[in-house]
Amino acid sequence: MRRLKFTAFALVFLLTCLCANLAQGQLREIGQELQKLSSVKDSVSLVNSLNRLGALYRYRNIDSCFHYGMKAKRIAASLHYQQGQTNADHVIAFALYKRGLYAESLELFGKVLAGYQQHADTANIARVYMDMSAVLHKDLANQAKINAMMQTAMQTGKKLKKDSVLSLVYFNYCNFNATLSEDSVNYYLTKSKEIASRFKDEYMLALHRSKQIYLLNRAYLLTRKGHKPKVLPAAKQLLSDAKNMGNVNLEIYALLILANYYHEDNPQKAFEYYNQICEVAQKSGDNELQIYYLTGALGRATKSGIKDDIINAYAALEEAMIADRENMKKFIGDYVRYNAIEDHNKLLSEKNAQRTLWLVIISFSSTIIVLAIYLIMLRRSRKAKKQIETLNNAANMQVIAMEEAKHQAVKEEQQRLGQDLHDGLSSSIAAVQHQLENLAMDTMDTSLKDKLRKLQTVVESAYDAARNKSHEWFRAAEERQEQSFEQRIKLLTENALPDFRYNKEIHIDDSSLLRVGADTRIALLRIIQEAITNIIKHAKAKNVGILIYEEMENLILIISDDGKGLGEKKPDYEKSALGLQSIRRRVRYLNGETNIQSSTKGTEITVSIPLTSS
Repeated sequence: MRRLKFTAFALVFLLTCLCANLAQGQLREIGQELQKLSSVKDSVSLVNSLNRLGALYRYRNIDSCFHYGMKAKRIAASLHYQQGQTNADHVIAFALYKRGLYAESLELFGKVLAGYQQHADTANIARVYMDMSAVLHKDLANQAKINAMMQTAMQTGKKLKKDSVLSLVYFNYCNFNATLSEDSVNYYLTKSKEIASRFKDEYMLALHRSKQIYLLNRAYLLTRKGHKPKVLPAAKQLLSDAKNMGNVNLEIYALLILANYYHEDNPQKAFEYYNQICEVAQKSGDNELQIYYLTGALGRATKSGIKDDIINAYAALEEAMIADRENMKKFIGDYVRYNAIEDHNKLLSEKNAQRTLWLVIISFSSTIIVLAIYLIMLRRSRKAKKQIETLNNAANMQVIAMEEAKHQAVKEEQQRLGQDLHDGLSSSIAAVQHQLENLAMDTMDTSLKDKLRKLQTVVESAYDAARNKSHEWFRAAEERQEQSFEQRIKLLTENALPDFRYNKEIHIDDSSLLRVGADTRIALLRIIQEAITNIIKHAKAKNVGILIYEEMENLILIISDDGKGLGEKKPDYEKSALGLQSIRRRVRYLNGETNIQSSTKGTEITVSIPLTSS
């Protein structure tokens, strides 16, 4: 009966450890995943691969399980990959449970459950409920809570259409609930096996075989009739399946059945199986399981009275306990680092929140600044456009005035000619007419007198024509005094270059312009207009100078400013070059020359027009 209780307790212990594992050929899957790991380049895929390795190592080596979970957690946290962090926490929580940190594992399982619920991950929600039930199973006082969690896991698992997790839920519900009736146990186990068969779940089918072997072994220990021949082949088949699957817990359970099988007939062989159990547990890193079986082995050695077996069993147990303490120290160190990662993640989240706030503030400020700059540039552009429009209007008005002056000069010439015609030609014709009248009166020759009278009539007609034409020219518009060219230029710049913004120096020698015609003056006005347009739009100058004078039979025009110049790297150069080309073209039309000097201190345009050709 004691062996029966020990075997039953061992089965429950093992099945508790087996919750939530759906491995199929663990060794093969671990090998494949490790091969993938070396070639993964995408960070998210790397996190997923590490989490899969952590889950596969749950029942092979708990240290490896925790290691891969920690590594996945660290990378996922740096990437802010929420799903990856949740999966990593699931792996780590299970490792904490296996290391006996039950309160910490439950707390972390709670966080993991919330994460899966947020992502609506139904299969993993069911697995977390089973994991939490396994932790609570350590305290039989929580049986009601365990039952409630398993019921929730069953309701969750029923929603799945492409996952066999419900098979494990039904199976564990039977193991965790000792109050179930035999009919209920058979019902849930049947449902579990049906689902495992439908999905060809190798692991769950092996669990059902182990359950059958347990029942056979239990019947053999109770009745000792008829069942023993069935136990040995079934246990060996289970051991083979467990090794093929790479499932340490099933392997240990199969070895335990074989040890019990040989306990009475061959104690030495039974002891060898116990030693194999301890070796498998040690390789898996499950020190708790190893110590559990070494304690059992020590009890059996003590009962047998074999001194060497007792010494060996005691030494192995002491060594395992020392290793467990050292391993626990290392594990606690790793757990502290895990908590450091959590603290770092919180700090990083706070920093990210602050950084996001600052980015919002900076973005908003930048937007306001850009908008302000745009409005300022728009205002300046409109202002410059208005100045140029004023300049153009003033230039056009000056050109119209100069055109009128040109016509006025023509009228004045007509008046002069009329006066000359009246005073000169008309007087001469009148004198001729008077002479003809005297000759006609003095001669007695009738024929000559008639010829003189005819000639007198012709001269009188010429006199009348000359007098009428002189009167016509003389009746031109009254004489009007023309503005000086300097006044015209000052009027041109008065609105285009306002005094509050520009310092202007305009010096024009009007006497130098006496030898040029109206067309040349109009061309000079247009050249000055183009230069002022460039100053307004591009130069950003404060001082502007315009100078016209005569030098060595040449008319010299100099336009200068203290702006930013016309450097080739400046973006406004091409636009200002269009104005300069217009200036050069007008100067060439007047047979003149243009010289442009520009630097960062300003620009000076010098125009030279020969007076002899003007």
